[in-house]
Amino acid sequence: MNWEFEAAWLCDYALAVVFAASAGGKAQAMTDLRMEIRAYGPVPVRLEPAAAWTVLAMEWALAAAFAAGGTLEGVKEPAAIAVLLGMTGLSWRRRRDGGGRNRADGTGSCGCFGANHPLSRRPLLRNAVFIAVAAAGWIAERPAPSGTGFAAFALAVASAVWLLEARKMQKETGEWRAGDGQVTE
Repeated sequence: MNWEFEAAWLCDYALAVVFAASAGGKAQAMTDLRMEIRAYGPVPVRLEPAAAWTVLAMEWALAAAFAAGGTLEGVKEPAAIAVLLGMTGLSWRRRRDGGGRNRADGTGSCGCFGANHPLSRRPLLRNAVFIAVAAAGWIAERPAPSGTGFAAFALAVASAVWLLEARKMQKETGEWRAGDGQVTE
């Protein structure tokens, strides 16, 4: 098999996991997402709910596009790069303007969209890495997935997202989920 095929699938996998985990974290805390949108200040207060739902829908759409493997080539990568550049610009502006300090309207916060999530650390560096991954995936060629290959790929993406969310839950509560009950450490 061609190394370029594996690299392209790995790029799709990484970005599917990133966007699904990010969207999942935001979906669990819509109030926190709206608070962060207010802190970043890109839209008027009356448009914050619509902006929150738009961000969430955009991330789920990108997660689905990358989880579909070798489909939507030449569309999903530039869309991901544009979204990541936009979020990077907002993060950079916020950091430059004093980021974590509370503003007069009380909207200062951590800049992590209110979540203790593994993807919430170092947003500028993280986004630069994901932009590079999207660019590499855009350049690489790959065959379209077979039915079985697509199912295996989607299962791998879902498993990785579940593991990230389980890790987040463990960090927040100090407990690992096990079946129907919880096991404390």
